[in-house]
Amino acid sequence: MNAIKTLLKIYLICAGISVHLFAFGIFLIAPDRVRDVYYRGSAWMEIRVPSFQGSSAAAESQYSIEEEIALNFGSWQPLANLSESGEIDGIWVNDKKVGSLKEASRILENGDLVQIGAGTYQQALIVRADDVTVVGIGHVVIEKASAEGKAAIITKGNNIHIKNIECRYIEVRDKNGACVRHEGQDLTLTHVYFHHSQQGLLAGGNSGIILIEESRFERLGLNGRAHGIYVNGGTLILKDSLVVASKSQGHEVKSRAAETIIENSVIASLSATDSRLIDIPNGGVLKIEKSILQMGVNSSNQDLIGYGLEKRAHTINRVELTDNLIVMERNGNNALFHKHNRLPDMVAQNNLIVAAKPPELEGFNLLFTSRSEAGLEAYPKLPKIDQLVSSVK
Repeated sequence: MNAIKTLLKIYLICAGISVHLFAFGIFLIAPDRVRDVYYRGSAWMEIRVPSFQGSSAAAESQYSIEEEIALNFGSWQPLANLSESGEIDGIWVNDKKVGSLKEASRILENGDLVQIGAGTYQQALIVRADDVTVVGIGHVVIEKASAEGKAAIITKGNNIHIKNIECRYIEVRDKNGACVRHEGQDLTLTHVYFHHSQQGLLAGGNSGIILIEESRFERLGLNGRAHGIYVNGGTLILKDSLVVASKSQGHEVKSRAAETIIENSVIASLSATDSRLIDIPNGGVLKIEKSILQMGVNSSNQDLIGYGLEKRAHTINRVELTDNLIVMERNGNNALFHKHNRLPDMVAQNNLIVAAKPPELEGFNLLFTSRSEAGLEAYPKLPKIDQLVSSVK
């Protein structure tokens, strides 16, 4: 009997080692396939396995995600009166009408103005010149299009401004298809609406200053590898904008920039299966003020903010949260701030925080264990930004 037990132990040990070696070999050969399986499995478990530590601040929503978005933010509306000549027909480069965005891509020169008339375009645009402005006149939609297997709009030039464009349904083979792929330096996005794609904005490591203002990003992400906004360097400034309901375990905002500034914006899960609201994997400066951060019941990651959890790449590292409303109502554990232990602690001041187990913070912050205790409407309703400013002062 002892001999049988010994042989069984040896067999189990050898089998365990063999399985681990096999799995490690598969990861070396096809790491992306392993990650995809992991994220899909995690999403399956997230839906089917009940949490043992539900948040008292949360309640399951009676609405679909689309209804939650409409309830809180209404529908996106294009800007009016952007052209001195009124409505235009088709695509114009300066005073020349062109037949397609592909033709516009070919002839663009430094300083050009691209105006796109109202309509739906299944065409991609590549901007190779500098100081180019692309503006939609009326309700302009770019959908189901990509160039170079990357994005609907690729900005290779410097100092590009894109305004009043809706972009949707962008998918590419590499699974990181974006509405805008920024490969140059300095980009401004004004009043854009990017949604239901693998990624909203994807920017390279030498991207200069990226300014996003008065814009809306929703239902973006794929397999935890594509996100609402993904910036790999430079400076990211997000103002007066919405980034909501990322899907398939995507982050709402992932930024490797040396400095990330978020002002007067809403970053919210609602009931989507997203990951972190904000992921700052390389450290750097992160400033969030006068904003609403809401981590929803189905978020797959317990961290609202992740900081420096990959390679620490910046010499100046600082995190400041000021005058924000922060609602953590994920079913399970909730962590406001998860950082690498060699990086500095977060400075939080004058925030209103709602969580079943409020975090311990230095400085003056208002802490509540439920929405009702904080005077907020029931889930999934969020207050308006102007209501936030008055509530935290």
